Amino acid sequence: MQPEADADPEWVRALSGRSPASVGSALEEAAGQRRLFSYLARQHRLEGRESYVEIGAPLELHALVRLTRPEHVVEVGVSSGVSSAYLLNALALNRRGTLHSIDLPTHPSRRRMAEGPIRDSWTLPLGRSTGWAVPPGLWRRWDLRIGDKRHLLPILASQVPEIGLFVYDVPHRDEDTRRELRTLDKHLPRGAIAIIDHGPGGGLCSALRSWAHTRRASPAGRSGLGLYGARAIRSS
Repeated sequence: MQPEADADPEWVRALSGRSPASVGSALEEAAGQRRLFSYLARQHRLEGRESYVEIGAPLELHALVRLTRPEHVVEVGVSSGVSSAYLLNALALNRRGTLHSIDLPTHPSRRRMAEGPIRDSWTLPLGRSTGWAVPPGLWRRWDLRIGDKRHLLPILASQVPEIGLFVYDVPHRDEDTRRELRTLDKHLPRGAIAIIDHGPGGGLCSALRSWAHTRRASPAGRSGLGLYGARAIRSS
């Protein structure tokens, strides 16, 4: 696991609406969380892998939480929990807020294990559960829900009054993502941020583009990644 070396301050500024100086300070703080990074890297080494499927911008996520101070963050897709750990660490530094995560983990079959070492980055190691790399000291602000997002997102939406940051990091079809954004829309107030990972080299999906249009938001892409976000300018 390698530290993120090319954080994109312009992307953070576009999504947060904060000054360049504030964004620079927040990213510097995120990069300075060396104890957190060392713990995550050690947990991954113990399982013989450098990384798992994660959003490639943990520093930006940390900075966004510190700058916008959301009361509720919703994350779909966890894997080993690198992004979750950075989100939780930022909430802990804010001394407020909860991360609500939804994940449907994949474990290797016995047949697949018999074929040799597991290399699929989305498959959890044997005996490990969703978010296994997250330091226990950060669990206090974590509401982790295991199951299908189709069932769990509507339940979560009925329980959380406002969502300041929505992070969507799973393979998706536009029709599903559009429906899920509609489910959450009334809980995403003015200023709320929605981020969707489209995979390496992926372009902006029509679901996020449509949501951004209805909220008068300008989608912004993170340089070098298929990662796009938008900040709602008007209420739903």
